[in-house]
Amino acid sequence: MKHRIAGRKLSRNFNERKALWNAQIRSMFIYGKIQTTEAKAKSVLSFVEKIASDINTLSDLRARRMLFTHLQDQTWVNNVMKTFKEVFGTQTSNFTKLTRIKRRYGDDALIVELAFVKPISFSKTKIVEKNPPTGGKKEIKK
Repeated sequence: MKHRIAGRKLSRNFNERKALWNAQIRSMFIYGKIQTTEAKAKSVLSFVEKIASDINTLSDLRARRMLFTHLQDQTWVNNVMKTFKEVFGTQTSNFTKLTRIKRRYGDDALIVELAFVKPISFSKTKIVEKNPPTGGKKEIKK
């Protein structure tokens, strides 16, 4: 019996699972969809749904901080927040869908696509430096 045992271990220890989840969450919010095994997609699905609902329901600052813990890049956070609120508006749930794609050749694992219900394209704008660095050496005036 599995009393008080919940979740999927995915043949990893806690730190490896946490890194896997963060990588998949980051990819999901950057590309709008990911292709992975069914077990991995189901384990990360609840995190993505929670973050997506928090973006639309929480205050702006709190949602940005929560999203930054996973994305680790402020320009991505700004773009995701802006685009996500435009596309989903006041929607509070059912942001993602799972679509079965194929079976992997090597181990016959079921590959699924985890994607947002509405098509989203997040674009990262480049930050242009005001003072570009010159060569490595400083000029000495005589």
